Amino acid sequence: MAGIVDFEEGWRLLATSLAKQRSIIDGSMSKSSSEDDNMQLYMYVLPSMRQINGETLLKGLVDRWRNHKKIVISETRFFFYLDRYYILRKSLVPLEQLNLCSFRDQVYSELKDKITRTVVDMINDERDGKVIDRDLLKDVLDVYVQIGLGMECYEVDFENAFRESTRNYYSNKAQTSILECNGADSPEYMLKAVECLQAELERVSHYLHSSTEPKLMQDLQSELMITPVETHTEEAD
Repeated sequence: MAGIVDFEEGWRLLATSLAKQRSIIDGSMSKSSSEDDNMQLYMYVLPSMRQINGETLLKGLVDRWRNHKKIVISETRFFFYLDRYYILRKSLVPLEQLNLCSFRDQVYSELKDKITRTVVDMINDERDGKVIDRDLLKDVLDVYVQIGLGMECYEVDFENAFRESTRNYYSNKAQTSILECNGADSPEYMLKAVECLQAELERVSHYLHSSTEPKLMQDLQSELMITPVETHTEEAD
């Protein structure tokens, strides 16, 4: 019969096992790799992501988040008894929630501004006619939704910046179109405005969260319909 393992030794063995499992899921370790080396690799997730930008950063975020969710499932099963009885009785934060929050606080929180700028820039590129990876944007924006408690991260960290960029983009576009179409009340301008509304509705259906649609339509109607008409009237006076 195996002897009793003291707490320190038991915890060291448990931590090593979990670190190995995390590294295998994360793809930074094979089953034959050195555990000590790969425990170090796992600790460099954030530093490695600090060095990348653009679509590479977005793909890195999506991959890391998917792997982290796998790790959460694995470790929640591993500590099933602890989570179901001890944590419940002590009214502590469930392990699954704690694990998800750790990714949000340690990785996402530092990178969110750069990620949001990249997403908004890609959307503006698409508005200008460039082909972008819509599936990637959908995956990234799903992270915003999944990583928060409710919609807070999506609305505060992404949607506010996206709406501000949208208003600026269409304010400038409206002024240019008014001059090209000889007025905001011309049929040509109204047709362009409707096309813009339809294009944004398509974006909602492809990668934006459905809750963004009414806010986005309100912003567009303001910039493309109300503000241009008022400006044209003032110029006429």
